[in-house]
Amino acid sequence: MTEADQHPPTARSVALAVGAAGLWGLGLVLVKLGLRDVPPLTFAASRYVLGALTLVMFRALRNRKGAVLGGVIRNRSVIALGALLYAAVPAAQFIAIDRIEAGTFNFVFQSGIPLILAFTAGFVLRERTSAREWFGVAFVVMGVYAFYPSVPSGPELAGALLALAAATGIGVSNLIQRRVMRTAGTSSLDVTLVSMVIGAFLLTVIALAAEGTPRLTASSIMLVIFLGVVTTALAFTMWHEAMRGLKALHAGIIASGQIFEVPILAAVILGETFTYRQWVGSVVVLVGILIVQASRQSQRTTALPTTLAGPARAQ
Repeated sequence: MTEADQHPPTARSVALAVGAAGLWGLGLVLVKLGLRDVPPLTFAASRYVLGALTLVMFRALRNRKGAVLGGVIRNRSVIALGALLYAAVPAAQFIAIDRIEAGTFNFVFQSGIPLILAFTAGFVLRERTSAREWFGVAFVVMGVYAFYPSVPSGPELAGALLALAAATGIGVSNLIQRRVMRTAGTSSLDVTLVSMVIGAFLLTVIALAAEGTPRLTASSIMLVIFLGVVTTALAFTMWHEAMRGLKALHAGIIASGQIFEVPILAAVILGETFTYRQWVGSVVVLVGILIVQASRQSQRTTALPTTLAGPARAQ
């Protein structure tokens, strides 16, 4: 068993995880705010380039061995993780957020992840989806129906489909991460650093090809710096540090709190509104997510543990 499984979560680990999840939720709302002035791909690329540079400097200050990093760079799964988690997923996320409200995007994104994991875990990791997990998935589906009683159309449909595509990317990247982290001696910091550098480079190339040379205002530059340093590099570092003292179930519950955090922040910062049906749908989806999380945690106690707990987030 891992250290996190043997001991109860410490106040420090819980605080770090709550802080990281809170920063991710704030980051999503600020992305919506920044998209008023900056094209989506340029915005995404700027954020992750700055986040990658921050992690490079952080690793250099810790004087970690370059030979270990070289082994991570040669890992094809890490390369695939970078292309997916830090290039394809942010591109889909930022374009989706540009088309629909932040609260709506967050709902589709959060509810899509357990659905994708339930359908893909058996193919990638040969993990059977239990009856209790399918029960949780059914709650998620009911919550989505409550949120969307009719099929959206136009820009909202395009945004919802892109949010679902981003959730698919997150679900698959979670599975790739777990495979990578099963290798003995693998550092979560090095995996995050290498994959983010790869993804940031690819995303920059795509942004330049699609949107041309960026023109950022002073306020946009300050926002990109905050998103890159605080809600990306710092938040991911806090999350990985928290995982040393948290079970996957606890981490998943904390991360799932964003389903309520984002609409509240969006209402305060952006003036967005959430209807009664949307709040009900969010509650039902959260119940489904917690059922799935609890089921997967109970399975891990009887199987080989992984060294990376909790869901990946690229927000």
